[in-house]
Amino acid sequence: MSQLSAAAAVTYNGLPVSSGGAHSLGRMSRRIAYEKTIGFLDRCTVPDGERTYAISFPADRVFPKVAPPIGLRDQVERRFGRSGEIPEGMIGDALDFLDEIAPQTTNHYGMASVWLTMRCRFRLLDPRTGRPVPGQDPERFGGVEYVWSLPLGASGMLLSLHNQAALAVDLCIPDPTDDLLRRLIPWLAASLPFNFSPKHWRSWTPTRTGSFRGKKLEPFW
Repeated sequence: MSQLSAAAAVTYNGLPVSSGGAHSLGRMSRRIAYEKTIGFLDRCTVPDGERTYAISFPADRVFPKVAPPIGLRDQVERRFGRSGEIPEGMIGDALDFLDEIAPQTTNHYGMASVWLTMRCRFRLLDPRTGRPVPGQDPERFGGVEYVWSLPLGASGMLLSLHNQAALAVDLCIPDPTDDLLRRLIPWLAASLPFNFSPKHWRSWTPTRTGSFRGKKLEPFW
């Protein structure tokens, strides 16, 4: 019997917070990381909402008493404004700015001051049909979240660029079959700039109370 005989969805939850919350892209340059990420989105997904871009000081939220280097905040505000959000058309300018200040000095927690981020939600395409995989609708799953702020039926990512590049990816594949996973997951893996971790796949099955229960899934594709 297939291990997916009763599954309502299969998810990939990037990496846990204990591992930094994202896949490190190693020595890959910021520009290459951005280009490869956009390439994955263009080939394998369709948008589910707008992509948002920001250049900000994340340590303000994590370590509010740790100040960035003198003058750096003023440089960012003069060039990109005070809101932190930037339009897609300014990504090239933002990457240039990160090059200009690289390598950034880090605070005593090892954290660079200025981060460029891209956040989005999307629907996965089926490589056989070129159309979205059916069932990618959070309403089908009653809003149950498989990762904080992301419900079953939805997929999303967060690309973070600073001294290094890191990519957090969360994927949900509804109504999985062995055949669907065997053709879809290797295709996605071939376009992503990192290797999937075999430890972070889960299958989700409905419960008697109308919710869903997640269970670790050993990759078989």
